[in-house]
Amino acid sequence: MIKTQNVEKENRKKRRAALKQGLLSALIAVSAVTLTACGGREETVSADETPAYVYVPEYIELSNDSYSNFYDVQITGDAVYYVRNTYDETAMTSVTEICRYTPGADTEPEALPVSVRENTSINGFTVDGAGNVYLCLYDYSGEELDADGFLISKTFLAQYDASGNLVYEQEITDLLNEDADNNYVNGILSDDEGNLYLCSSYLVRLFDGQGNYQGEVSTGESWINSMGKGKDGKIYVSYYDNTSADGGMVIADIDFAAKKLGEAKENFPSGNGGNILSAGAEKDFLINDGTKLSEYDLSTQTSEEILDWLDSDINGQYVNSVGALSDGRIVAIVNDWNTGETEIALLTKTDSSKLVQKEQITIGTLYTNQNLQAAAVDFNKSSEQYRVDIKTYIDTNNWTETSYQDGITSLNNDITSGSNCPDILDLSQLNVEQLATKGVFEDLMPYLEESSVLDKDDFMENILESFQYDGALVAIPSTFSLSTVIGKTSDVGEEMGWTLDELIAYADAHEGAELFDGASKSSILYYCLTYNMDSFVDWSTGECKFDTPEFKSLLEFVNRFPDIYDWESDTRSQPAKIQAGDVLLAMAGIYDLNGIQEYAAMFGEPVTCIGYPTLDGSAGCILNVSDIYGIASKSDNKDGAWAFIEHYLAAQDEDNVFSWGLPTRQSKFDEMIAEAAKAEYVLDENGEPMLDENGEPILAGGTSSISYGDWEYTYHVPTEEEIALLRELVSVAKPSPAGNDEINTIISEEAEAFYQGQKSVDDVAKVIQSRAQIYVSENS
Repeated sequence: MIKTQNVEKENRKKRRAALKQGLLSALIAVSAVTLTACGGREETVSADETPAYVYVPEYIELSNDSYSNFYDVQITGDAVYYVRNTYDETAMTSVTEICRYTPGADTEPEALPVSVRENTSINGFTVDGAGNVYLCLYDYSGEELDADGFLISKTFLAQYDASGNLVYEQEITDLLNEDADNNYVNGILSDDEGNLYLCSSYLVRLFDGQGNYQGEVSTGESWINSMGKGKDGKIYVSYYDNTSADGGMVIADIDFAAKKLGEAKENFPSGNGGNILSAGAEKDFLINDGTKLSEYDLSTQTSEEILDWLDSDINGQYVNSVGALSDGRIVAIVNDWNTGETEIALLTKTDSSKLVQKEQITIGTLYTNQNLQAAAVDFNKSSEQYRVDIKTYIDTNNWTETSYQDGITSLNNDITSGSNCPDILDLSQLNVEQLATKGVFEDLMPYLEESSVLDKDDFMENILESFQYDGALVAIPSTFSLSTVIGKTSDVGEEMGWTLDELIAYADAHEGAELFDGASKSSILYYCLTYNMDSFVDWSTGECKFDTPEFKSLLEFVNRFPDIYDWESDTRSQPAKIQAGDVLLAMAGIYDLNGIQEYAAMFGEPVTCIGYPTLDGSAGCILNVSDIYGIASKSDNKDGAWAFIEHYLAAQDEDNVFSWGLPTRQSKFDEMIAEAAKAEYVLDENGEPMLDENGEPILAGGTSSISYGDWEYTYHVPTEEEIALLRELVSVAKPSPAGNDEINTIISEEAEAFYQGQKSVDDVAKVIQSRAQIYVSENS
């Protein structure tokens, strides 16, 4: 039967089990809510503007694990429909069913009486108000193969009545194949007359109640974003209007009789809820953009937010279907990417006065992501005292050319003003060094040393040192990755590190070979500046050095490369080019031990992680971090801010980790290496390892591999040498300055005159120095 109960504060693993059964009303705070402000940026409303209501979720678990293996979830009327696959281990057969569940009813999900024959899969389905089921089916029962050796399928359109009787089945394979750009069915819907609408990329095909083809409606060259039934019963499609000067997403109804689109309604939000439009509760359509749920009104061509997912303790990025029930409740299908769990959430509009209030903590970020939302939701569910909300400075759903710089400016203004300063700052896209010189960060070291949850000595020393400025620890990353440059030891030597002059000399000595695969002016400029920007800009003193011989030499070197790399001139993969001696170096991203052996295999001989060039010749290995947070020194609730950061960092102890890469805690790092280096082999009847065709022991559980088309590699259990190399890279890695976009823009813009022969390198360097100095002086 359906199970619901209150969620109590327990440890994380117990909460994850209880969450499916929980009503989280006691966890909704009402001290703040987000509203869309001018320019599309989300602002935080003060506690005096507490909303009159919030949507409180109740989570539904379907018993007997009946909801764990399903797809194509859709909400029709007051019911949730989905396709379920089950496997009979005794008979060794799989069964595909279409199931219906009615939220709020004390009944089990039921399988509809629709039988799908063997070797057939459901590509799409829809159910009308009378219980008729319409299917788009792929049949793989033939024996004909395509050019790649796969079975050629046939496509059928079928209808079953509410009792499971087959009404008709029509093959539409040839019809679909008449248009190569629209030969795949992305969605299927029926109207109140039983007519069918099959949506493809740029058109919708129309069929009558007997499954007979009646024509099509095209959006021209505009990609169809979604299709759905409105509150008025009409079928609508949303698409990007390529005919308008302003462009933008529009929505229009389909006139079945006239075989044409109705009037296009503008200002339709794009959303991220898949390719199904859902009718609204009070207005025409529900729109989920990943952070909030809005309703769109066809008559006014405007949308209005009805809830912020975070206020309901739901990660909006995880919501893949949403609908409105007749009683006004919202039903959402929530698929947690981290845990793999999927739940039905019933959201009830609730008076705010009935809910418990908590101390509000605000996280400021340029743009939110699913990791941040997941961390915020997880913290809010666990904390009885605090609640975090997210203040976003860039609206990615309404992007303009100035959005990024406007977001940076607005965030900097809030940080320095103090009155609107967030408690926690997402540092992923910010110039941490520049902000640290302004004293905007709280020192986290005292909090870390006094923590009863985290152990300061467990964090890698180099990681903590990398985020200390003037003795203050401004941030603590949870995970990281490494970026370095790899070359043949026989060419670059055994030691890490080289200077720009040594790099240029290396390139001169290998004329005819590419320095990197796809090298162009912009990529080489990035390569040379990645680890050297702090050599030309000192944010602590406000001094720039772009008129120096070193910088001029860099520009002259960059000018050797093409403006745009011609990828069509050589379609071989990077490994193939390296092994042929046509590419000298590889820029490598290291996320695990596999990365080290993969690049070594590309070169086919001993390699050195020489790194990015630096002015002093030190090892240029970049420490990449994401999802990293600091506390603003002007925060009014630093203890609450630390509670979130502490909780986030401690999440490494759970199976549900919000980030990926290498862990910053030494104990977790060592555990990862030990697990990767553990070799268990398939044994024969004598207990001896079985060997493959190459005479190598066969690993239990198999091996993984990577293929580039013309080159492939099978990973092995890491060696002690590879493990030692990874540890060495970690020990020398340093963060690359982020947030230098304005400086990079100045260099790129002004250097173009030198590249085109319009100005000398001296003149260009002077202009870059002048513009950069003004910018740094104004912002340091």
